[in-house]
Amino acid sequence: MISIIFLAIVGYFGSMLYDQAFLSKAQAGGHAYAYPSAVNIKNAVGREMSVTLLGRSGTHIQFTRPDGQEFVYPINSLDLDAQALVGKYPNDGIKNAVVSMDNGSLELGDLYAQQLEKELRGIDKEVEDLSRGYASSNGNTEKRTMDREMEKLQAEKMKLQDKIPERQ
Repeated sequence: MISIIFLAIVGYFGSMLYDQAFLSKAQAGGHAYAYPSAVNIKNAVGREMSVTLLGRSGTHIQFTRPDGQEFVYPINSLDLDAQALVGKYPNDGIKNAVVSMDNGSLELGDLYAQQLEKELRGIDKEVEDLSRGYASSNGNTEKRTMDREMEKLQAEKMKLQDKIPERQ
């Protein structure tokens, strides 16, 4: 019975010490570096971006822009101050980047192509929604309007599809 109580006390103190050690690594100057985190960073050419940092690996960061678009970006494409800043954050939290990192460093063109593919998926969803509405519509005017909208979306989709090979 005494040994169980002793083990419980040792376990409790061990977990407290572990938490303190972990928190002291994640804090610097009173600031806790955790995800998600709103930061201002600059790329290597000096373009400033306000982003929400979602995670990082040893070579890439994952962030969302204020418009909600999500990106994976190479850390070595940031300026030195931004590299130092993201280096303070834990080396975890990055998602959906394994395939891109396995293929090598992501370039700006790759990020652009990813964004185009995301827009294409959005167009496909809109066309699907319009098709459902078309099937349930009884009015010819409404159907013609939906036809024109689907034609516009298909034309936009073709333009976006043509842009993808240009960037890869």
